[in-house]
This record gives sequence, structure tokens and C-alpha cells, in this order.
Amino acid sequence: MDLNIRQVEAFKATMEAGSVTAAARRLNVSQPSVTKHLRRLEEHLGVALFDRVGNRLQPTAAAQSFFDQIERTYLGLDHLSRYADDLKNDRHGEIVMAAMPLIAHSWLPDITATFLSDNPNVSMSMPVRSSRWIMEWVAAGRVEFGIGLSSGSDNGVSKDLLMSVPLVCVYPAAHAFQGLPVVDSTHLDRQTLISLSNFDHRRLAVETALDDRSIRPGRRIETFTAYSACELVSGGVGIAIVDVLTALKYEGPALKWATFRPTSTFEIFLMRPRYWCAPTLTQNLIDLIRDHAEATNEKLRSLCPSG
Repeated sequence: MDLNIRQVEAFKATMEAGSVTAAARRLNVSQPSVTKHLRRLEEHLGVALFDRVGNRLQPTAAAQSFFDQIERTYLGLDHLSRYADDLKNDRHGEIVMAAMPLIAHSWLPDITATFLSDNPNVSMSMPVRSSRWIMEWVAAGRVEFGIGLSSGSDNGVSKDLLMSVPLVCVYPAAHAFQGLPVVDSTHLDRQTLISLSNFDHRRLAVETALDDRSIRPGRRIETFTAYSACELVSGGVGIAIVDVLTALKYEGPALKWATFRPTSTFEIFLMRPRYWCAPTLTQNLIDLIRDHAEATNEKLRSLCPSG
């Protein structure tokens, strides 16, 4: 027996409404009809979707997992419907993208400002979120594309490397590191280290390198973003290992930076729904972003040569 849309709709309505009675009311069908579709769906899947607790149905773990996949499919269908409507009405005046904080705060604004200036009738939405969130929303078709770190594998997402951003050491202007062309991990011993260990829900490679070499900072101060870290460094609190884009933005009388060894980078990707054809306006923005990324990569290679 093949899975059919009526079974899926009955299951989805039951999960959302909380009962077979409410699902039948929502679908404008009889309660026995919903019950029949749920039973046939369970037979097709070979798993129990609900436990009967008194007069109520309690979703099983399998039901919740199946429901999550259905939600993603329906979100993709909503996106497809909106896109088809845009094609019919030649209406592509809104772009929805997402970006991780590192890119959204220090690199992307100039690019989007140029694009919006050249396209005065275009609207744009750009949520700033973690890379994991961006990948999930790209896969579900909730955003047209996203920029972030690679966060595992997802069959619904196409990922293209955009930039390799080196990590550098930032320190207060009056610090003992002043004048050093390169700061080695051994220099961090006994220093006050402002840590980004929670950055984008992952541990920076440099943190692991310190542990491997038994290097012990004097104290650690944790913060979520490189911008907070640089503010603390500017205030003379300690040193930090951050991406060079943020370091360049904050470089000034109160903050300096130096190349850091061992070399570590953020690999930043442009993520799009697989098998998705971008509207012309969106593709123009993607092309502009890629052009700027290529120029940025060249600049960063000259500022932070590998070795």
C-alpha cells in the first residue's frame, strides 16, 4: 500500500490539532475517516505513531520524527508556491537571505548597501543567526540563501566555499605583544584570554591547540561574539583570538593585532537549497557577494600569509 497525501494530511492535522476529533473538524471530514488514514499510515510505515492514553492520543518518538520531516516538506512547498506566484506575476522584488554574525556585522553591510542602492525597488530581509540555524532554514526553503560555517551534512543544501578567514591575535595597544609580527600559541601562557569557545556552538581549533600543548592562560573570560571580545580587549581586559575581518574593523589606538600561529581559519560557505533556480535579482546579489569575496580572499592572503 502506497503512502498517499490524505494519510499525510490526516497525520499532520492530528499532530497540530492534538486529537482525531479536532483534526477531523479541521479537515472537514468524519472522525472515522481520519482514524482510518492514521491506521493505514501506521501499516505503511511499519511503526506505531500514537499511544492511546485514556481518551487521548500521545505521539510516539517515531511520530515526532516523521512530523518534523513533513513540516520541512510543507515549508518547501510553501516556498515553491510563492516562487510560482512570483513567476506568474513577474514579481521578484524581495530577497530573503541569512548570515552568521561575523559576516553580517563586519563584511556584508557594504555589499548589501551597494546592491540596494543600485536596486531601489528591492526589499530585503536578513536574519542574523548561527550557521546551524541558517543551514536548516536554507534546506527548508525559508531563506533563498545563507552565508555561514559548514554545519554537518544536509542533503537539501548546496554549499560553495566563499572565503577562508584567518584567525589573528588581538591585544591592547600597550600590551607586551606590541611590535610582534607573529604571536605563537606559547605566548598565550599565563595571559588573560577572552575566549570564543561558544562561537556558533563550536569550539575554536585554537582552544584545542592550547590544551594539546598544555598551555594554561592565566584566566579565561568567555563571550559569544568576536565583537564583544574586541570591546573587552580595547578596554584592556586581555587578549583574544578572533577573525581578521573583525580585527581590522576594531584596529585603532586601543587595539592592535598580529598574525597567529598555528594557523587556523574560518571556512565560510554560501549555502543554497539544492536544485533551486535563483530569481534574477537574487542571483545578481549572489554574484556581487562572490566578487567581493574573491577580492577579500586576495587581501587576506596578503595580510596573513600562510606559513
